[in-house]
Amino acid sequence: MTRFRLLTVCTGNVCRSPAAAVILRRALELEGLGDRVEVGSAGTSWEVAGMPMDDRTELALERAGYPRPFEHTARTIHLTELMAWDLVLAMTPEHAQTMRRMAEQAPEGCVAPRIAMWRRYEPGAEQLAETELAVEDPWYEGQSAFDRTVKDMERAVPGILADLREELSRR
Repeated sequence: MTRFRLLTVCTGNVCRSPAAAVILRRALELEGLGDRVEVGSAGTSWEVAGMPMDDRTELALERAGYPRPFEHTARTIHLTELMAWDLVLAMTPEHAQTMRRMAEQAPEGCVAPRIAMWRRYEPGAEQLAETELAVEDPWYEGQSAFDRTVKDMERAVPGILADLREELSRR
């Protein structure tokens, strides 16, 4: 059976998207779905490619109860790789638009991934416009912003898991 492939995307791939990947991998393990869903993360910018996860992100994840180690190296998403994923969860509308524009450049015959906002899966988010669904970047703030970002991202996990269960039942 082919594993479902889910990619989280932010700007630099050192804060939000790697934290989202850690959160989601843990939730999938606890649900017994870890072997059926592959979770990755990437950034839209090349500026910090090759860097580890931001220390403040690691501390926020640890404070929220996620076990170390957090093995991660920031990387930039490219078109050929994008087309290998089934679902892309973007942190902001700008990230989603970048992914959609990139998918439009795919060679004929390639199947583009489904692209959605991470926060679209929060309770009540179906009534919000995409522009209202950003996971704000904590980069320019202190540790409390990173702690809040991790806690805020956790609200979407039950909805993401429900979507993944439905997707996996069709396979």
